[in-house]
Amino acid sequence: MYKNIFTTVLVFLVFSSSAQLRSPFVSIKPQINEVIRDFPYNYRNIRGNALNDGEQNSEYISKVEIKGALQTRIVSYSNQKYQSWVWEAVLFTTEDIKELQRNYKAYYNDLAGKALLKTGVSGLVAISPYSAPTEELRLWSNQFRMEEDGTVYRNLVLDLIAEYTNFQWTVYIRVYDKVKDEEIRPTEKN
Repeated sequence: MYKNIFTTVLVFLVFSSSAQLRSPFVSIKPQINEVIRDFPYNYRNIRGNALNDGEQNSEYISKVEIKGALQTRIVSYSNQKYQSWVWEAVLFTTEDIKELQRNYKAYYNDLAGKALLKTGVSGLVAISPYSAPTEELRLWSNQFRMEEDGTVYRNLVLDLIAEYTNFQWTVYIRVYDKVKDEEIRPTEKN
């Protein structure tokens, strides 16, 4: 009898302690994988209904949503020569700097250096070393690019952004097309 009670208590302790050790963080990699896969097509396959359709910019609902995100959308910006597409998700807001730093780091680690696409394209690589958001700066960003340069993803940029406005931090993730800075700088011919 004591053996059964001891076994039951032991099993209960093991399960309850492992439940307490689990992080509430859920990986966003599957959703980011879908967004990146549709990047070469200007998010055509994940674009939902239009929220507004203007001459210079349009906004759409994204069919790819991140669990717990406050907002997910696709925005198109146009000028006379070029149309740019941005997929954006507002991941969370907080007033607590410690919570911001903990969750921001979790998202950063989830995205960095891991294979995303099963089509042979490698993972995302941080452009610069990680540094945590601080109270001194009101805008914080870590950028990622695809590891392999010679693909249709060579201009893809993923930004993880923390912005302090209206007494709270808002964390965004954005995926968009941007030519590398060193490729647009003036040359000796210009």
